Parts: sequence; structure tokens; C-alpha cells
Amino acid sequence: MNKEIPLIKEYRIQKLIESLKCIDKFAYYREKQRDCILKLYLNSSNKSIEHREKSIFRGMVIPSLRYLGLIIGFGDSIKPSANGKLIIESQFDNELHGRCLRAITYEIDKKIFEFLSIITKNKFSKKNFIAFLSEQVVGISDKQKKERIKKWLSILYQVKLIEFSQNDIIEVNEKNYKQVISDTNPELKDFTKFCEYSVSEYYNLGKNSAGIVDIRDLRENVGIRFLKERRAILTESQFDYLFSRFIFTTQNFHVSLGEPMGADQKLFEYKGKFYKTVIMRKKRGN
Repeated sequence: MNKEIPLIKEYRIQKLIESLKCIDKFAYYREKQRDCILKLYLNSSNKSIEHREKSIFRGMVIPSLRYLGLIIGFGDSIKPSANGKLIIESQFDNELHGRCLRAITYEIDKKIFEFLSIITKNKFSKKNFIAFLSEQVVGISDKQKKERIKKWLSILYQVKLIEFSQNDIIEVNEKNYKQVISDTNPELKDFTKFCEYSVSEYYNLGKNSAGIVDIRDLRENVGIRFLKERRAILTESQFDYLFSRFIFTTQNFHVSLGEPMGADQKLFEYKGKFYKTVIMRKKRGN
């Protein structure tokens, strides 16, 4: 099986989180986002700010956050994605923050890398795993393959989804892996509460927009409600699963979905089509 593995240039979790906080603090204000992030790397280079912006901000941090799906937008319109906001907002509780990081990392791995599915079924030393996977990666040099594999392994290790035995054997952290399977299962979420939060947050967001709400903003708000009120982790993919179910089953609302006007990220997929906005109207008699 041939596969592609993206290069996550900034793979240090704390740097990614601090950079994400800069993006959030100065959402839609590119220059301040850049300055905030470059301050995190003050000792990394004595070169001009233009060179540092190119190599650190545009060359390393933004691409890494984008590959991981933690930001949306381009140019002067960059902000955290719903998953990115979950990481930031979960920092009020260390245990919950760790679970949140693992849930999002697990879903990224499942969608893009598929390392965990291999590790759970096979015993590999780190060296043998890199060699095994290198044979399946296409389109880049052996050196680049190994670099990309090592960096994603490092992220899995940092969030404590994997660990290394004394013989350098890669193993899943059984306790955390069991928890992440539970945390990422939408069927275990309270669907009644999901519907309640979705309607409530829809009306909050739609007050000043004639009822036209960006589904990405709705994802974010509902996810944060689950996080803070129920200590539950509702990732983007879980929201989409449950929101599709809500649209299909609701008897109280007319739900209209709006297609994007141009290229956009993190769109909501429903019945094979992609949508950006939602309008909900309460049915008469309800």
C-alpha cells in the first residue's frame, strides 16, 4: 500500500500549543499573529524579521498547524479550527487537556498517518518500524521518509498514546488508548444534549447574521459547551456525525444548508455534498 506522509516541521507539542494561542489571541490580525509566534522563537535566529517570518512563521508553524487541521483560513483570515479551540480551551484542567490532545491526535493519525493501526497489531522496534513504513511511503527520498515518520512518532509519544520499552519496542499506552477510543466515539455522547446545545448555540451565533451561521463556528461553540459543562470531548468529526443525525431526525426544525461560494476548509459533508452555512427555522406548532 503506497501512502503519503506530510511533513510536520514543528512537531513539539508545547510550541504548537503556544503558537495556536497566538493565532487565537490575534485572530484575523496576521501581523500580530506573526509577531507573537516569532517571540516564541527569539533564540532560534539572529536574522532579519523578514527571513524569520519566511522560515519560522510561514515556513514551519503555519504549515504544521494547517496539516494538523488546527487552523482554518488564509492570509489575514487565519483562526483556530474547532479542534484547535478545544486544545486551547481545555487547558483549565490538565487531565482533560491531555485527553483532548490525545483524541485530536488519534483522529489525525486515523485519517492521515495510520501509525496506531499498525502498532496495535504488530511488535516493532522503533528502527524496524521506520524501515517498514519507509517502504510504503512514496514520492520522497529515504532521508525525508525517515524524518517524517520520526516526527509523527514523536507527537504520538508526546501526547502519551505510545511508549517505548527497554528494547525500544513501540507499544500503545493501554490506559490512554482505551480512554481515547471512548472519547472519540460519538455514540457515547448524549445526543439529547447535543441537540439542545446545537440549537442554543445556533441562535446565539445567528443573532447578528439574519440566522445564517457558519457551521465551523457552530462546531466550535458546541464542542466548548461539551468540554466545559460535561467534561466530554466533542471533536469536529464527532460533531459532524451527530449534526448529520440531528438534521435527519429533527421534527422541530427546517434545516437549510448553504454551499460555499469558493474554496474553503473544514466544510461540513452531508449526503456526499459539502456545506458551509446552516439556517434553522422552527416548524409551526413546535
